[in-house]
Amino acid sequence: MKKYKFKLEALLKIRKLKEEACKMEIGRIQVEIRELEEQIKTHNKGIDAAFYGQEQALKKGMSGQELRFHPFFVKGKRAHIEQIKNQISNLNEIRDEKVSDLNFLRADVKVIQKMKDEDKIE
Repeated sequence: MKKYKFKLEALLKIRKLKEEACKMEIGRIQVEIRELEEQIKTHNKGIDAAFYGQEQALKKGMSGQELRFHPFFVKGKRAHIEQIKNQISNLNEIRDEKVSDLNFLRADVKVIQKMKDEDKIE
């Protein structure tokens, strides 16, 4: 008896590899988004620490130059947070595109797999 060989097996493997690559890319983007969110938390903690430090310094006595620096520091931190939020937004858009690509790839693999199953039955 002759061993069964699906004629589109190579195509099925290629499509499965593309699907896996797309999943890996989505995972990489997710990790990058989480890292950026952690950076935002760190910057917010830095702002909170700066306000606390300023309050403590005002109680002990602070020079005018030190006092003038504080708003610039906070403004810089907030600007950096906005840049990170923009990066996250861009990454979310890319991730959404990749998810739609993944859905297409999954459908493609499913069609070929169904063809293989039907061919096996015959």
